Amino acid sequence: MTKKIQDTVDAMQLLEDSERRFRALVTATADVIYRMSPDWTVMRELDGRGFLSDTSEPMTDWIYKYVHPSDHPLVLSTIAEAIRTKTIFQLEHRVLQTDGTPGWTFSRAVPMLNDQNEVIEWFGTASDITARKKIEEDLRITREELVRSKGLYEAIVGSTPDLIYIFDLNYRFIYANKALLTMWGKTEDQYYGCSLLELGYEPWHAEMHEREIDQVVATKKLIRGEVSFPHATLGKRMYDYIFAPVLDEKGDVRAVAGTTRDISDLKLAEDALKQSEDQFRTLTQSLPQLIWTSSPDGYCDFFNQKWIEYTGSSTSDSAGDGWTNYIHPQYVTEVFRKWQDALHSGNSVIAEFPLRAKDGAYSWFYVVGNPIKDDTGIIRKWVGALTNIESRKAVEESLEQLVTDRTRELQRSNDDLQQFAHVASHDLKEPVRKVKIFASRLEKEFGGELSDTASLYLKKIYSATDRMNNMIEGVLNYSTVNNLEQDFSNVNLSDILSNIESDLEVLIQQKGATVKYDQPPSFEGAPVLIYQLFYNLINNSLKFARKDVSPVISISSRQVLENKKPFTEITLSDNGIGFSQEHAERIFHTFTRLNAKDKYEGTGLGLALCKKIVERHGGSIKAKGEEGSGSSFIIALPVKHTQH
Repeated sequence: MTKKIQDTVDAMQLLEDSERRFRALVTATADVIYRMSPDWTVMRELDGRGFLSDTSEPMTDWIYKYVHPSDHPLVLSTIAEAIRTKTIFQLEHRVLQTDGTPGWTFSRAVPMLNDQNEVIEWFGTASDITARKKIEEDLRITREELVRSKGLYEAIVGSTPDLIYIFDLNYRFIYANKALLTMWGKTEDQYYGCSLLELGYEPWHAEMHEREIDQVVATKKLIRGEVSFPHATLGKRMYDYIFAPVLDEKGDVRAVAGTTRDISDLKLAEDALKQSEDQFRTLTQSLPQLIWTSSPDGYCDFFNQKWIEYTGSSTSDSAGDGWTNYIHPQYVTEVFRKWQDALHSGNSVIAEFPLRAKDGAYSWFYVVGNPIKDDTGIIRKWVGALTNIESRKAVEESLEQLVTDRTRELQRSNDDLQQFAHVASHDLKEPVRKVKIFASRLEKEFGGELSDTASLYLKKIYSATDRMNNMIEGVLNYSTVNNLEQDFSNVNLSDILSNIESDLEVLIQQKGATVKYDQPPSFEGAPVLIYQLFYNLINNSLKFARKDVSPVISISSRQVLENKKPFTEITLSDNGIGFSQEHAERIFHTFTRLNAKDKYEGTGLGLALCKKIVERHGGSIKAKGEEGSGSSFIIALPVKHTQH
C-alpha cells in the first residue's frame, strides 16, 4: 500500500514538473499569450506583455475590448473556419492597444484536442506587428521615395528584428534591411541585384518564392507562408513571411515587398506544448486513478481514459460542470461547494462521495485536487485524482456496526456491574454497621475489664469499620452513572499506603510480605478512589504471590510530562507469579481471570475497577509481566485535576 501511494505521489510530481516546464517554455517568448474556450466565446486568460491589456478574469466581451471594430467580421469568420476544420487559426488584424490606440497583430492559435479529437481549448500567441504594418503602409504610399531615401528607410526598419526586403519583377533583391543581411551573413554590396539562388537559397526554395511573386503580381494580393532557412550564426530557423504588391500611380505592380519574422521560439513553444500534453496523457493512462484537470477558473477540461471507462461518458459530457451529473444527487451540493471554496481560497479540495458507474451502480471515491502554481504563486492549472475506496467504506461500515454492537454490550455490562456494585455496597453496609455496634457494646459493657491490648484491638476495629464505610460509600457513588460527587483534593499517598498496610496487616503477616515505598509527590485526586486503587493493586500482588517466596511489593514514583502537562507516574512492582505480556491489555477487562478459581480467589473485577478509577482521574494504567518473574503496574495521574 505504501509503495502504491508513493507511486501515485511520484506520478503526480511528474505531472507538476511537466506543467512547470510547459509554462517556462511559454513564458520564454515575448509575444502576447492567450487561451480561449473551445467555441471562442470565453477568453480564459491573456497576458498582454504591455502590448494589450492583461485579463483579470475570464471574459466573454473580449472582441470588443481587443479587436478593432472594423475587423470584427474578418476575425469572426476566420474563427468560425478554424473551429469547423479544427485547424490552426492565424490572421493579421487590427487591435486596440493598452493605451487605446489602434495597432496590428499577427494572431496564431493552436487547437488542443482530446483523445476523441475534440477541441478542449485554444492556445494562442499574438505578435505585435504594428511597426511592420506601419512600414508596409509607408512602403505602399511612398515606395519610390523610400527607395531613393535609403537612409530614412533604414532608420525606420533598421531597428526591427523582422526581415524586410523588396524584389523587382525579375525576382532580384533591390532592398534588404540590416536584419536580413545579418541572417545571410552578407554586406550591402553583396546582395543588390542578386537572385535567390545566388544568395544561397536551395532550388526548391527559390522556385517556391518565384511562384509566389508571380501570384502577387497577378492577383495584386498579399501572400503568406512559413519556411525553414539556415541563419548565418543561429543555424536552422523557422520563419513566417508575407509578400505584398508595391503599386504605382496607375495601380500596376512595380515591385514585391516582403517581411519575414523568426517564429522559431513560437514553434518550439508549440512543440513543447504538444509534447507536454502527450506526456501528461501518457502518465494519466498509466495510473489506476481517475484523473482530471481544470483551468484556473474551475472549468474542467480533461478527463483520462479511466474516468471515461468507469462513467461511460465522454470528455464533452463531463467538461465544465458536467462531471457533477455522475455524483450521487445527495452529495452534489456539498462537493460542488467544496470545489468552489477551493477555487476561491487556492487550497486543495478533498472530498468523499459515491460516483455513478456506467451500469448505474455507485461506488465510493476519494478525490484530491491540487492547484499548479507558477513561480509568482498564480494558479495556472488544477490537477486531481479520484481513488476508489469502496472496499474501505465497506470495512468502515462493518466496523461501525461492530462498534455499535460492542458498545451496546458494554453498556449492558456496565449497567449490570453498576447495579451489582450498588446492591453489594448496600448489603455490605449492614454487617459493617453491626460490627461497629457490637464493638461499641463490648467496649461499654467490658471496657473496664479489657486489657490495653484488647482496647488497642477495639480501636483498630473502629478505624477499620470507618474506613470500610468510607470505601463502601465511595464505591456506591462511583457506581452511579452521573458520579460527580467525589471531592478532589491533594492526595497524601504515603498516608493512604500506610492505611492499606494496616487494613491488610493480617494477610501481609501471613504471607511474610514486605511493602516498600518512597515519599511520592503530591497530586490531586479523590482520596477514597485512590485508596481503592492501591488497595486492589497491593491485594492483587499478595493474592498472586509465588508459593514459598516472600512477596516484595515496591512502589516508586516520579513526575513526568505528557503532552506538555505534568503527571505523577507511580510504578508498583512485585515478585509474584506474573503473567504473559500478551495478556497485558486483557487483564483490565471486567470479569477477566487468567488463573483457575480453585487456585486463586477473586471476582475478576479488581483490575477493571483500577482502570476505571485511573481513567476517572484523566490518567492511564498499563501492565508489564513475565510468567514466574512478577509484574509491574505503571499508573500516570495528572498533577492537577480537570473535570471530565
